Amino acid sequence: MESPAAPRKLTSTAQTRGLLMLMLSRVRIATAAQLATVLTREGTGVGYMRRGLRDLRALGFVDYGRHSREMVWHLTTLGQRTVAEGGDVVVRPHAATGERAIAAGLAPHGLAVTDVIVKWGGSIIDWEVEVDHTIDKVRRVVSDAVLYRPSRGAEVVFLEMDRFTMSISRLAMKLRAYEAYSRATYFEGERGTIGSTKFLWRQRYPDSRTFPVVRLVLAGTGDLDALDRRAASLERRVRGIGLRVEVAALPRLMQTPSTEWTWRQIGLSDDQARVHRIA
Repeated sequence: MESPAAPRKLTSTAQTRGLLMLMLSRVRIATAAQLATVLTREGTGVGYMRRGLRDLRALGFVDYGRHSREMVWHLTTLGQRTVAEGGDVVVRPHAATGERAIAAGLAPHGLAVTDVIVKWGGSIIDWEVEVDHTIDKVRRVVSDAVLYRPSRGAEVVFLEMDRFTMSISRLAMKLRAYEAYSRATYFEGERGTIGSTKFLWRQRYPDSRTFPVVRLVLAGTGDLDALDRRAASLERRVRGIGLRVEVAALPRLMQTPSTEWTWRQIGLSDDQARVHRIA
């Protein structure tokens, strides 16, 4: 696949274009303002981000869809392949570009995930969105995002976003799917040998001492009382769940520095998780 001819004069630097592509490869979809929050000092330079994105679009590496009146940017297939060839991050060969999600009306969910990732801080390279965790032939749980950074005994954190689009029952079912993943095992050993039974998730995250925490962000409304009631309802529904689950409201997170974020525990505590640890 060849890119279209470049514009006569590019209006952004190669470094800026590279950073834009790298970030879009991690979050999948983002607005120019979200990109500027990470790539420019104190979120300034939105106009410069737009110039870089226009340059990349002219080169065939990115494109955009619309959510309301806002441009939502994503890599093209050519852009994904180019990032993969750069070698800075591992890019899944068959991952969607983000175009389909925007066309399907799923931009609000994806942009909310990007909001959390951007505000969380740290390196964008440490993130990956829409990560599939297969349990068996019929069961799987797809994380909205995974942060690859050691935290509290685990090498990653699972991030889930709820925008009031799922019922409490379905939301609880997804958390129970994580619980099923935490308990799933496989047999390792040659046929006819003693072998051993091991936890499936340790194949994916071998450096974790405990199963990663699931952090659920509640969004879809600015009514904090409504979000708190939703958290309480979910806590009742998953009482006794055998993994660490923490909940927070997106409006609170967006108004607070990430170093001061607080999460409501609705699953195991860290101490209880250590008891459940299998060496």
